[in-house]
Amino acid sequence: MNYIVDPKEDISFEIDFVYSIEDIDEIQLLQLSKNRTYYVSKPWLLAIERLRNGNTGYIIAHRCDGKLAGVLPIYWGKPSQRGYYEPYNRFLLRSGGDFGISDWSPSLIVGSRAAYACEFLIDENLQMDEQNYLLYRLFSEAYCYLEKLNTVSISALYINPAGVDQLEKIVGKDSFFVAGANTVIDIKWESFEEYMSSVNTKIRRERKVFNSKGYSVVKSDLLESKEILSELFSSHERKYGHVASAESELKELTVMTNTSNEYSLVLLLKTENDTDTVGGALFYLWGDTIFARSVGIHKDYSAKSFEYFNLVYYEAIKFAIEKGYKHIDYGMATYRAKLIRGARIEPLMGFITSSNQMNPLNESTFYQWTKEREAAIESGDASQIERSQIP
Repeated sequence: MNYIVDPKEDISFEIDFVYSIEDIDEIQLLQLSKNRTYYVSKPWLLAIERLRNGNTGYIIAHRCDGKLAGVLPIYWGKPSQRGYYEPYNRFLLRSGGDFGISDWSPSLIVGSRAAYACEFLIDENLQMDEQNYLLYRLFSEAYCYLEKLNTVSISALYINPAGVDQLEKIVGKDSFFVAGANTVIDIKWESFEEYMSSVNTKIRRERKVFNSKGYSVVKSDLLESKEILSELFSSHERKYGHVASAESELKELTVMTNTSNEYSLVLLLKTENDTDTVGGALFYLWGDTIFARSVGIHKDYSAKSFEYFNLVYYEAIKFAIEKGYKHIDYGMATYRAKLIRGARIEPLMGFITSSNQMNPLNESTFYQWTKEREAAIESGDASQIERSQIP
């Protein structure tokens, strides 16, 4: 594994390994994650650890004075059914490039294993050369686990721009491929009325039709609403061809409630007089950002009066403006809908290194494939993004 960072003999960290994030000092971990995406925070990482029920660990580093300096989550075992964290099939094979599966799969996933967002938990108070060296040490330690965990490569997937800025300092700028794209609405309006005046007539009509139905929006949290959300979310998943049940959704939401309730925001859409729940959307509040997570609209109301767009976008934007949040993170997919409602798009990158192969970007077909996807994202054009099959 090649790095561009030089080992620093005068920088010393104590490296250790634990199987649960609960074995890491909570207050010190919060310091590492407070300026990062919610999806590398303790509440989220603990939820994923419990949902995976194994095959999870954390490489941790302490300074000589005992203070926590860095944490690198690692994940191994069978990929999820949808395969978004199986890099050989998802990226290398799909590109049409010439890659042998035994050189790249199975892969040890590092940094993050869910929600398509990855950056690295390194103490920002360290000097920059110390931060770079520590990330190098953590990746080097992960490399030592490949054989023990029956893996042949290391992958960091869906790395956001902040994470790329961290990792490129130790692996170089030419080590990344496009894994997906993230969408963010930056809240730059003083009022919701100002936002509505900035959008096109189609969106204003969606809001007008929605308002005419007499719906109310109730603010809640996971603890109070997980049962109704499980029904709505599972119905929404089945609508798009996924296998889902209310029971499985409730199991997941219960885990999330136990780890993340204090950071949750649930918007419930109710009919006039609160007789029926039309839809529900789950968000997480972290720092100055709202993270949109899941949504479900009752099948009897779906798309009749733009309930989905109003709940997921307009009501969330209204809440963000009123409460002073600076950003709403909408993640991957449905780029056309997000872009026309004011979102910007940014690439999510991937990095993979094999124990016996060089940088996959040295393969010409794979290199061309990722450059075309990069250009599609940079264009900001929804049609071009869709043609490039950005997930």
